[in-house]
Amino acid sequence: MDERYPIGVTESCAVHVLRHDGGGSGYAGWSATVGLRSGEATIRVPGHYAGVLAERLAAATERFMPGRRLARDEYLDVTALATEGAETVALSSTARSPVRVTIEVPREEIDELASLLAEAQQLIETLRQGLGLVPDSLPEAL
Repeated sequence: MDERYPIGVTESCAVHVLRHDGGGSGYAGWSATVGLRSGEATIRVPGHYAGVLAERLAAATERFMPGRRLARDEYLDVTALATEGAETVALSSTARSPVRVTIEVPREEIDELASLLAEAQQLIETLRQGLGLVPDSLPEAL
């Protein structure tokens, strides 16, 4: 990892964008993380995936039913849970991952987490294009 960009926090988790050494200019040089603030677990997803996960989590709040799988793909399983009166959404790595990790996010934080992931995707999109697109000075006509 070369650079770490904190995006924001909810009560239970934090979202960061990571820029990787030698990753090139594409998505391979970027990833996003969702980590529990307690430090118990972190899930890292590829640079193109933060926005996808944001959309899935936003939709998950509407379809929430304990025990229901809300989304599944090659990176994560997203499942609604309810235990002892607490409703959570579990983000679990799939069998594709060499280590299985699950983090549970309280249901009331899901919209905020989705928003942070959308911000992470926006930052990745901006930074992966490079800063060469920003002019050093304004044109004389302005």
